[in-house]
Amino acid sequence: MAGPESPLWKRVFDDVERRVGGPLAAATSSTEFQSAAMKLRKARSAVVAPIRSVAGFGLHAVGLPSHQEVRQLRRELNEVQREMLAIRREEVQAERDAEEAE
Repeated sequence: MAGPESPLWKRVFDDVERRVGGPLAAATSSTEFQSAAMKLRKARSAVVAPIRSVAGFGLHAVGLPSHQEVRQLRRELNEVQREMLAIRREEVQAERDAEEAE
């Protein structure tokens, strides 16, 4: 809890959190809220999926990758970078071990 030595911003934040936190937590953990959130997620998916499909087709028609393909390539590139870093670390460690053995 914030004492008198706490900065003003911290006291204000704690006060707002105390007043809003409980009712907000109760509202967001209710079954009605979760049901509405799930319906909203499904509705969003129903709208976004066809748009992504059409956009992907259009991008392919002009020779460009879709957003999903770019994301997949980024994931693959990140994995390759992690593997390369691990190989470099092993190489440096092997060189150190070889120097110490001499």
